[in-house]
Amino acid sequence: MLNALFSGRTLWVTLLVVAAMAVMARLGVWQLERREQRIARNADLIAKLEAAPLSLNQAARAATWPLPEERSAVRNLRAEATGHYDFANQLLLVQQNYDNMPGAHLVVPLLLSDANQAVLVDRGWVPYDDVQSGRWQQYDQPQGPVTVEGRVQPSQILQGQNAEPGGNDAATGQARQEWYRIDVAAIQGQLPYRLLPVYLLESAPAQGNTALPYRIEPEVDLSEGPHLGYALQWFAFAIIAGVVYLAALRSRLHKEHAPKDQPHEPAGGG
Repeated sequence: MLNALFSGRTLWVTLLVVAAMAVMARLGVWQLERREQRIARNADLIAKLEAAPLSLNQAARAATWPLPEERSAVRNLRAEATGHYDFANQLLLVQQNYDNMPGAHLVVPLLLSDANQAVLVDRGWVPYDDVQSGRWQQYDQPQGPVTVEGRVQPSQILQGQNAEPGGNDAATGQARQEWYRIDVAAIQGQLPYRLLPVYLLESAPAQGNTALPYRIEPEVDLSEGPHLGYALQWFAFAIIAGVVYLAALRSRLHKEHAPKDQPHEPAGGG
């Protein structure tokens, strides 16, 4: 069998099968590596979820906030911010659903106390009827100083696409009010103060969403993903390819070395 595997007749087929098995085994190892990366990411996310809240006021004053491109470093960080809402520059994040109901999110700049900066706060979802009728402005509360707790989220930038245009609307002369994503850099263009390069997704109260606007919890996936299953599949494919090839080669050799039937002599003598 060993000589047959590497003989001139089957050498190239053997090498091709071995190469295919090596590729499949490497794909299995790659899936295991991705699983380890997912486990490490989950550990980092759990640490963020359990960490003490970061003070955005202190981060703004210290000017040590991560760069906007460091998206994975800031996503879902627990944080709190103290200041006054600027409802005059409130925005609507339109085409947003909650339990399959259409509506919009209320996004309000929070002027940070003692920081000379602001952070956009996603205060939650209101129904489409409130948006159409203009009743969404009834949620412009509170007016005094507030402390908001939530999860930090990176600016919603779509790769390969231009930023949404900010600034004043050419027809009305007013600042643009409806947005399709929270693009901090674009929204900055129509505000008179500096924004942090992230926004804050306000957390729901301890009793849950009992009144509008309904707070939105970030989607958190702590599973290991399908990588282990994919790895086992690739290893199984590699083993099956080797077993099938050896079985086919053995069957061919058996046929080649099987005794051939001898012709029978005619009965009786001449």
